[in-house]
Amino acid sequence: MEKLNNKPLRKGDLIQLKIENLDTKGRAYGFYDENKIYTNINAAKDQIVEGIFVKRRHKYELIHCKIIDFAGRKNAIYADEARQNGGCNYQYYTYEEQLEIKAGHIKKELDRIIKNEYIFEEPVKSPKPEKYRNKMEFSFGNAVKDGPIILGLHKQNSFHDIVEVDGLKLMDDNFNQIYIFCNEFCKKTGFDFYHRLDHKGFFRNLVIRKAEFTKQILVNIITTTEIEETQKREFQEMFKEGLLALKLSDGFKISGILHTFNDNFSDMVISESETILYGERDLTEEIFGLKFKISPYSFFQTNSDGVELLYGKVMEYIDNVDENTNECTIFDLFSGTGTIGQIVSKKAKKVYGIELVEEAVRKANENAKLNNIDNAEFIAGDVFEKLDELEEKEIKPDIIILDPPRPGVGEKTIMKLLKYDVSNIIYVSCNPKTLVQDLITFQENGYEVVRVCPVDMFPVTPHMEVVSMLRKVRD
Repeated sequence: MEKLNNKPLRKGDLIQLKIENLDTKGRAYGFYDENKIYTNINAAKDQIVEGIFVKRRHKYELIHCKIIDFAGRKNAIYADEARQNGGCNYQYYTYEEQLEIKAGHIKKELDRIIKNEYIFEEPVKSPKPEKYRNKMEFSFGNAVKDGPIILGLHKQNSFHDIVEVDGLKLMDDNFNQIYIFCNEFCKKTGFDFYHRLDHKGFFRNLVIRKAEFTKQILVNIITTTEIEETQKREFQEMFKEGLLALKLSDGFKISGILHTFNDNFSDMVISESETILYGERDLTEEIFGLKFKISPYSFFQTNSDGVELLYGKVMEYIDNVDENTNECTIFDLFSGTGTIGQIVSKKAKKVYGIELVEEAVRKANENAKLNNIDNAEFIAGDVFEKLDELEEKEIKPDIIILDPPRPGVGEKTIMKLLKYDVSNIIYVSCNPKTLVQDLITFQENGYEVVRVCPVDMFPVTPHMEVVSMLRKVRD
């Protein structure tokens, strides 16, 4: 490996590092005297990064980094080649390079644990490699300690520092216009952002969501209850009027403006109470001809243009099962707002969805009614516990669809699912690490992986959805 100089490394040394690649988490690394060293900024292969060398407990790292040689690479998310923010690890890679690297990481992990021959399909591309997000969640804070209030995203590897993101190519022009207005408006109010250590301050978050089909946009400002009632009313009215005066493009309109109050110590976007300042609190999106109402806090895939490709792959795998699906009962586990369950309901005799988040389940059942679907039922509660209740009613699946959150399904729940002895399981994963753990458990208990397809719902980030088809090995 090429060395940029031959000095022995010491903590605090200013060194230059040639980037070798990104790891599975999207962290850029290189080698110095055969030592693997990570950087704390987004960088790409062959770029030269300069930073301060430190020894962490389990790794070597460069901090206070800057790229001093961009190796001819363009910035995929900003016009300024040096500008960056956390999460956009692949911002100096072409889209084709992103697909190759991310899918390669997934295949390498699966090849390590899958015991049989299986089909690893070409990754499904996002229809839009940029401006694809239908949801953006911003935080209020400052760029440096004791600096002025700004609205933006967290700096790479920082829980405190915020970077302004006007012109960020992950969001469309309407989102950018709304973001710029909110950033400038909130600066002018004189109110401070929420400080976690002393539990003081007003501004916390801004969430913008949109529905591509109905051209609706929902703006949700999240604050504490710190200011007085008269100040609050004045703020709300001016905030609403300013947003509604914006000239949006492509037929989009602001359909709802919310003011959510959160005095919780947690950094999560939590609604302790809310006021609707304008319009409606829900959005309506359409997928495969079905309408889905989306609440301000419920999960929905962030890439509207890619969602039909993702769920289309699930439908394709359903079409490849051995059973006549029209006579089948399908369990849609970790069902969220019931999107997958309702889409596959036309191929099933009955669908049962189980989801922990009660609001999501309410929306799922409302959406089923909205779509005149009478063979899908969604149940609120822990998957493990609710499976027992269905079993007591002698309700068992013929096909199981799994779409768990990032922690995966888990061995405890998998062992319960094994008792159903179904021939086909379709697993939609947003976290390859926990997918691998769960696939090991399934393989150890009589299942083999038949097909796997990565679906890129998150260009520029390290993340990919992975759809897998498992089949029971029969003697």
